[in-house]
Amino acid sequence: MKCYLISWLARQLPAGAMEAFERDHEGPWLVWEAGPWRPPPRDRGTLAADDRRSRDSSGDALALLLAPRPGRTRFEGVRLGRGPENDLVVDDGTLSRAHLLFRSEEEGWTVEDLRSLNGTRLNGAPLEGRALSLEPGAQIEAGAVHLTFYDARGLWLRLRHGVA
Repeated sequence: MKCYLISWLARQLPAGAMEAFERDHEGPWLVWEAGPWRPPPRDRGTLAADDRRSRDSSGDALALLLAPRPGRTRFEGVRLGRGPENDLVVDDGTLSRAHLLFRSEEEGWTVEDLRSLNGTRLNGAPLEGRALSLEPGAQIEAGAVHLTFYDARGLWLRLRHGVA
């Protein structure tokens, strides 16, 4: 998995070269926004929705390349969840073992909740078992994990304007 701390990535920006950044960091990105991390319980169950704490804005965000795990022979999409079998593993107690599925469609990327316990919201609206289109800057709330979807250009703009 290709991932970077946003603060580190911002320091690596070539001066004014959006095209160079897009070439070197092509692909869609998810930014795991800074907030409290909730370790899973010892029995590996998912924390209930009422166990959530308020969002903490301290810390550094993490940019994750939205890509399947290397060596996968069939591309059905990119799965995100707490379980080690996912393409993107985020070991937060409010995520289900398999929480989200991202797909690259002809029209662009979509996101679908995989019947998770704590649910998923896209720009504040519940997904409710359907795949919805993602636009750059889309806000995804999976359990208590906050993610933002970017293409390479959108990520460059975020880094360039210092919104870490």
